[in-house]
Amino acid sequence: MKEIKNFERKELFEHYNSNDNPFVIITSQIDVTNIVNYCKEHKNFYATLGYLVATTANEIDAFKYRYIDGKIYYCDKIISNYTEMLGDNSIGYFNVELKDNFDDYIEEYKKVKADFLERKYYNNTSPEEAIWLSCSPWISFTSLIPPYSKKNTIPQFIWDKYVEENDTYKIHIMILVHHGFADGSHIGKFINRLEEKIKKFK
Repeated sequence: MKEIKNFERKELFEHYNSNDNPFVIITSQIDVTNIVNYCKEHKNFYATLGYLVATTANEIDAFKYRYIDGKIYYCDKIISNYTEMLGDNSIGYFNVELKDNFDDYIEEYKKVKADFLERKYYNNTSPEEAIWLSCSPWISFTSLIPPYSKKNTIPQFIWDKYVEENDTYKIHIMILVHHGFADGSHIGKFINRLEEKIKKFK
C-alpha cells in the first residue's frame, strides 16, 4: 500500500467519515447463469464468483482505498478474504492471493481452504489489501446490512443462494463500501463490469 497525501475526494471523505455510518450499502440482483452452468461441471461456485468479484474490484480504484490511523492509502493489488463455516458451526476466514490466471487462483483457493479446514483455525484478521467475501447459500435476500465498524474501510461483498427464473440463475449481492471513496457511479461501474465478466466467462 502507498499513502495518498492529496486525495481528490478529501472533503467528501471527511464529510461522510464524520457520520455515524459513513458507508454505502447496496443490494443488487445479477444474472449468474453462465457461471452456474460452468460450475455444475467444474464445481467451486463460491470461489469462481469470488474470483470475478475480486478481479472486478481490482479494476476500480474506489474499492482500493483504505483509511488507517488518519491517513488514506491505496492498495496496488487487492486479495480475497473468504468467510468459511467450520464443523462446530462457527466461522473463520482465509485469504487467497489474486492470480492473473483463473485456474491458478482456483488451485490456490483449494489449497488454502483445505489447510484452513484441516487446522480449523479461527482468524479474525485480514490484510488491509483484502476485500471481504461471503455468501449465504441457505436463503435468498433482497436486502442485507452486515456488521461493520467505522474503523475498518475494507469493502464487503455478500451474496445469497442462486435462484432459477425462466432458465436463468440469479443472485442478490450486497456491496458495502465507504462513501468517502465510492458513490453510486462507482458501484454501478462495478456491477456492470461484473455482469460483463460473468457473461464472457468460460
